[in-house]
Amino acid sequence: MSRAIVFQSVLGLAMVFGPAVGAAQAFRHQTTVYSDPKEGQLRRPEGVACGAGGAVVVADTGNARLLLYTYRDGSLSGGTQVKLAQVPYPYRVQLDPKGEVLVLDEKLRKIVRLDAKGAFLGNVDLQGAPAGTLPGAFKVDGAGNLYVLDVLGPRVLVTDPAGKVTRQVELPREGAQFTDVAVDGGGTLYAVDAVGAGIWTADKGATAFKRLTESRKDVMSFPTYLAFHQGKLYVVDQHGGGIAILGSDGSFQGRQLALGWSPGLVYYPAQICFEPDGAVFVADRGNDRIQVFDTGR
Repeated sequence: MSRAIVFQSVLGLAMVFGPAVGAAQAFRHQTTVYSDPKEGQLRRPEGVACGAGGAVVVADTGNARLLLYTYRDGSLSGGTQVKLAQVPYPYRVQLDPKGEVLVLDEKLRKIVRLDAKGAFLGNVDLQGAPAGTLPGAFKVDGAGNLYVLDVLGPRVLVTDPAGKVTRQVELPREGAQFTDVAVDGGGTLYAVDAVGAGIWTADKGATAFKRLTESRKDVMSFPTYLAFHQGKLYVVDQHGGGIAILGSDGSFQGRQLALGWSPGLVYYPAQICFEPDGAVFVADRGNDRIQVFDTGR
């Protein structure tokens, strides 16, 4: 199917949601990364993670590789390629407090641990996980604990930094398709249902999720990724071409970005991450690029 035909099929979503709206801090386009330093073009990048010291890792999914960058003073440098047999289809990436890289491979459905330079350290063994656990997404908190979305459960498994399961939090089994999990500084969990366009939550210590919002199809079409940042939930609306911003109570705070191909617009966005200076990195999968935005914070 041609890009033009696909664009027409989702154009209605862009017309419904329109351009950026609400009181949320505006995303101002800063720069775009189309290729590595050797001019190797990015191909369907699904993931991007930000870490301490300006570390940025890109999952260049279509090229079966990772790219390691450094972001300082508004400038992006580096772009070292990491290509490993243990990660043939890098999908989601996170950086832990030690600077190690955690990668979820979408085909193998394994979380792999690398050092800060990309050397393979081993697979994350989810010790004590139920048989048949299938990781679909994950997050890392400031202490190095993992929060793994088991899409077959469905449930979220909480592990210590070594991968030992310390808690299981159940998700509803019917009528939902959960695609990501997030955690705030107080240990509250959030999960996003892509089909229902709703957010679920679980307090620290809870054994099951409960609804935070009803369906928010009015502000997002098919949400697939969650990031908790400065008291707000940033929800990547993959099919709607933008980012919906919700308060921790589920209230709508605004919407940023819009569908398109020009710099500053997105087409099937995937993962996002935040730098301390307010820069936002977006894996703009459908446009084969990574975009960087400034929020002025």
